Amino acid sequence: MNKDYISSSGSSENVNETISRFITNGTMILMYTDKFICCELGEITDTAHLLEARVFNEDKEIKLMRPTIADEFCYRVIDDTILSKEDYMEEDHYLDIDGEQSEGNTYFTTGGGSYTLPVTDAEKIRIRNYRSLDKECIAQITDFRVVRFLKKGEK
Repeated sequence: MNKDYISSSGSSENVNETISRFITNGTMILMYTDKFICCELGEITDTAHLLEARVFNEDKEIKLMRPTIADEFCYRVIDDTILSKEDYMEEDHYLDIDGEQSEGNTYFTTGGGSYTLPVTDAEKIRIRNYRSLDKECIAQITDFRVVRFLKKGEK
């Protein structure tokens, strides 16, 4: 499978060092064994319980992941500045937000859960889907990345 949209990949022993090598500003989505955090880029202090991290801005994303906490992290970097718009498709997804209870950057879901985002008045999340060709030259979506959060009414 041809994945030309990946600009770099490998393994990582030091998550923070790997992130700083590829991206210096943006937003982090961190998935731990027991919690989910979305915040501005900063040092990740609890790497022992981290399973996946997505650090992104408008131009690129680094995704670090591991199947279990006993495994080493592997990463992939997508840098859209070296791609053409034909390499991906964008779509906006509505966030699950109970508008009557949510305030500022703290959001409540329609089911009663809550989460925080580094954005106030968020309404959607922009995703880029990346296409690859298989051996028979059939195109398919093989990866995606987060681009940014959109405020209410923002395009």
